[in-house]
Amino acid sequence: MGTAALSERDYVHEAIERADLIVTIGHDTVEKPPFIMGAGGPKVVHVGYEPATVEQVYFPQAEVIGDIGPSLLILTDHVAGKIPNAQALLPLREGILRSVAERSTEDRFTPQRIVHDVRQVMPADGIVALDNGMYKIWFARNYRTKLANTLLLDNALATMGAGLPSAMVAAMLYPDRRVMAVCGDGGFMMNSQELETAIRLRLNLVVLILEDGAYGMIRWKQAVDRFPDFGMTFGNPDFVTYAAAYGAHGKAVAAIGELAPSLENAFAKGGVHVIAVPIDYSENERVFVRELRDRFPG
Repeated sequence: MGTAALSERDYVHEAIERADLIVTIGHDTVEKPPFIMGAGGPKVVHVGYEPATVEQVYFPQAEVIGDIGPSLLILTDHVAGKIPNAQALLPLREGILRSVAERSTEDRFTPQRIVHDVRQVMPADGIVALDNGMYKIWFARNYRTKLANTLLLDNALATMGAGLPSAMVAAMLYPDRRVMAVCGDGGFMMNSQELETAIRLRLNLVVLILEDGAYGMIRWKQAVDRFPDFGMTFGNPDFVTYAAAYGAHGKAVAAIGELAPSLENAFAKGGVHVIAVPIDYSENERVFVRELRDRFPG
């Protein structure tokens, strides 16, 4: 069905709300649960290495604790062929994926288009390591993974500055695979000195900087809560010159049509590349506020 990038009202929640039973596998509510349990909602079976952390938003009615692989095999043997309505929600999938992909090919620097172009240049085993910012929600919703552990994002403390070092470790572990760090300008500048380490280690790594001159997620939250737009904007260095100062290759994307070819060229050349692209976050209000509000009024 896709990823529940928000705690409620996102497209996948239509499936969650219509379900009779949800089986969670290795689930931890951490900071932001993908669904909030309540009276009259679907029952939940928790499958995990450890017992669930029972709290107000998550209190499974049954638990299967132990090694997840064998647990799932045994569970499958017990329920195979015994769930008459197992595919009842599948017709929702096509509509969910179609809605999430809207505007992903428009000739604008929208989050949807940027995620689309990144997906086009990353092979099935390519690894994208996200920093923390508004774009993380867009990647969680729109970037369809094909193999496990190919979209790395942290949902707990969500530390800004984590994207670049995460990608560096991925590039060290998997030198033959394409690895990309996706960072906002704010998050990148919190750990940008690690470019020196990446150069010194002779990594093959592409760093995509999404530039809006602001701490975009907090700025969006301020706007949604009708707070003044205060203290969230800043200036940036010339990222091309900044990359060159460390010995990396730098590129500023001036038109959205240049993004995918620039990424392909960077991977083909090898080494450390910093590619800066502007991002238009006006879609945040349309999609995450108006569109979801109109779909689920009240």
